[in-house]
Amino acid sequence: MLSSLTVESAGAESETASHVATSPTSTSPAATLTEVHVPGTTALSAAAVDLAKYGYIEREFYAAGTANRYRGAVAGSQQTATIIDGNWAYRTRVLVRAPKPGHFNGTLLVEWTNVTIGVDADFVFAEAHEDLLRQGYAYAVVSVQRIGVNRLKSWSPARYGTLSVDASNVDPQGGGNIDACGPTACAGDPLSWDVYTQVAAALKANHGSQPPFPGLRIHDVIATGQSQSAFRLSTYYNTIQPIANFFDGFVLWDRAGALRSDLPVPEVSVNSEGLSGLAPTFPTTTYTRAWEVAGSTHGSLYAAQYVDAMFNRDKALIGPSGEPESFTQWVEPSCAVLPAFSTVPNGLVVSAALDSVKKWVEWGKAAPPTILFTRDASGTILRDSNGKVEGGVRLSQFAAPTADVSAFNGTAFPCLVSGSHRYYTPTELKQIYGTSFNYVSQVGASMFTAAKGGYILPFDAVTAVADATRVRIG
Repeated sequence: MLSSLTVESAGAESETASHVATSPTSTSPAATLTEVHVPGTTALSAAAVDLAKYGYIEREFYAAGTANRYRGAVAGSQQTATIIDGNWAYRTRVLVRAPKPGHFNGTLLVEWTNVTIGVDADFVFAEAHEDLLRQGYAYAVVSVQRIGVNRLKSWSPARYGTLSVDASNVDPQGGGNIDACGPTACAGDPLSWDVYTQVAAALKANHGSQPPFPGLRIHDVIATGQSQSAFRLSTYYNTIQPIANFFDGFVLWDRAGALRSDLPVPEVSVNSEGLSGLAPTFPTTTYTRAWEVAGSTHGSLYAAQYVDAMFNRDKALIGPSGEPESFTQWVEPSCAVLPAFSTVPNGLVVSAALDSVKKWVEWGKAAPPTILFTRDASGTILRDSNGKVEGGVRLSQFAAPTADVSAFNGTAFPCLVSGSHRYYTPTELKQIYGTSFNYVSQVGASMFTAAKGGYILPFDAVTAVADATRVRIG
């Protein structure tokens, strides 16, 4: 049997129009926030776009408190964790991006930074920032793991030298790891769960003489993260959310794990084609969705350009030669084909997922159904005669492209999941589309289909068609 739309849980998902996601009531303590003022220093991983153009300001805060350690907060578990002990002191940092009160849409997005590269990176914001800033979200980027915090400290001891999220990772019962990271003792991040919750709680409260979001009243809070962070947040959803009961919703981009079915907490996973061979798509339930994006990679060219600008400015990513390098330079040595990255913009789908979860939380309007690539009975993804994946969300950059894109590139990580692109020549565009009118028509057909399904925002469909009219063919 073939499958493409709304597979495993069609019955459950069809009922959700009558299910209202209730806002949680949290008893989690809030971190103490103190604005960072260290003359002669700057914030690492600050926004790499002109926030003022959108009416935003960015500030950085230290966040301090005491956290618990939890038993059972491990990948794959769908059982609520239990507290081992508490009173573990931490001190970290959070970047906040605040809109003007008249532009605020009522929702705070809290991104768990990705630390795979060894430096804090906010890949969700990198991919979707234009939509998010236009829509008026409040945004926060939280450093919760030792790798990121330690790089902050080494990058600027004067600004970050007092930070620490360290704690013993040894379970007093049996001596194994609390935060799973292999069969032997390791540092781990056993405090990360409470650090994330408590910083978010402080941001939502928005109190003090220096509130992080002046003049804003935050109604709901959505957790988000990409790749390694999405994987951690899957564990959070399953094991910590039932205890903390804080976040109103979750949007996870690439590498979300299987989620439990008994939490009335909306969640949407956006998954790339590039990661389809390494990270399985799990069954969805009444309150969870999975959207697979055809032709997309673990990060698009658009996101890579944003992160390149950030890393080139900060010079915090150090390459094998001992010299600073960009994100693209980190990826390229593993590539079979250059240039890397697909031009399919994951961010359009990620921003629609965030909008869907927001509406689910506030209005009880369930997110659009799970949409997957077409698979055969054995689970193999089906492709057409040109090798293009069938099914999934099909944006114009895949369905009516101006570049030959691949979701895969060689066999080595990270380029394996980063893909590649080659822009078509004017002659090739003429051969493919014939006329500009035909090209614009195909762009409109794919984008308005995606918008009608709820998998991109209407604004982005209109913008794509307007951009297409500026492409001259023939």
